[in-house]
Amino acid sequence: MIDKRQYLPELSWIREQPEDQPLDEAIGERHIFYRLGESELFNYANKNTILGKSGSGQKMIDVIPRMVLDNEGFLQVEYASLDKVIQYELFEGPRYKMTCKKSIRDLIDQGRIRMVYSEEYKLPTCVPYIIQGSGTVSRVYVNVSDFLMMDAHGKYQITAPRNYNALMAILFAAAVALRITESSSAVPADLADGLVLAYAAMMERVINSMVHMDQLLREKVRYLCAEFCLVQMYGTVKGQQMFFTRYAGKYFPKLSKLVVESIDSQFQTDSFDSLSLFIIELQRVYPVMKGLDDYKVMSAWIKIYGACTAMSIDYIGYHIYTICMVLMESPLISRMALEPVMEKNKGLEMYRRMQMMLER
Repeated sequence: MIDKRQYLPELSWIREQPEDQPLDEAIGERHIFYRLGESELFNYANKNTILGKSGSGQKMIDVIPRMVLDNEGFLQVEYASLDKVIQYELFEGPRYKMTCKKSIRDLIDQGRIRMVYSEEYKLPTCVPYIIQGSGTVSRVYVNVSDFLMMDAHGKYQITAPRNYNALMAILFAAAVALRITESSSAVPADLADGLVLAYAAMMERVINSMVHMDQLLREKVRYLCAEFCLVQMYGTVKGQQMFFTRYAGKYFPKLSKLVVESIDSQFQTDSFDSLSLFIIELQRVYPVMKGLDDYKVMSAWIKIYGACTAMSIDYIGYHIYTICMVLMESPLISRMALEPVMEKNKGLEMYRRMQMMLER
């Protein structure tokens, strides 16, 4: 029996019974990479997804820790075992005009980014990586099983040409995740702002696809979604402090001071603690949303943006992966839906900042 606490400490430790300890400041300082067990989407997926061949199905919570172990269903993929064509296309050739390619390659060589491959366990594409540890001793384990296959000689080949973009997106996201985890300072403002604004625009579009709001209500919902995102990233106190000092006045000019005060006075602070509470509060404050529920929101999100973005709904650590998939033109996401969002919400600034973070 694998001890999840031993192999997935701190940032990526998964609790057996997440409902026993709800999100609040008592669990300590919250960061972008908080415990997966606090994600309602993860708990739903864990309950309804069975992994493994030949009827030996296991829950995701039991399979994910195996990524960090040898001979437990996952193989660690060394850089040298990648086909020479993959090495060239990703890190040596002109396909990707990124200034941080060498840094990503160095992190792989140092064992800080560890690619893992499994034919036994097919994890959902919305769970791209897990982080073990914190600070400078952290490592990120990246599941590359969907993009590669092992040939008869033990070399890993790309399964389809389009998977170059998918593989670079997941490695880029993992490298950024690692830098954020090992840093003692806050996420750079241009990256954090882009993550929050992109999330808010995505969630507002999802809700509007079911409710069909007027322009003022759409702006109100986008405002509230940005606040929800920041609370998920940093916890209630710090998240709301950042929202009111940096975001509320700067990014929502269409909302008058009177309207903003009305929104803040009506919406209960505790409702930002989880997606289900957030949806319930939207129903209470805005009667037009009476028919919403968290399952409908999840389903609409996946339909619009793609299944591999599902965990972005309430686990912002994987929202970084969604952003990187857009930047790298991954075939796994709905680019027509997401590229306009990125264009309007600091997409270029995020791309530049992530490369700068890796180059240092």
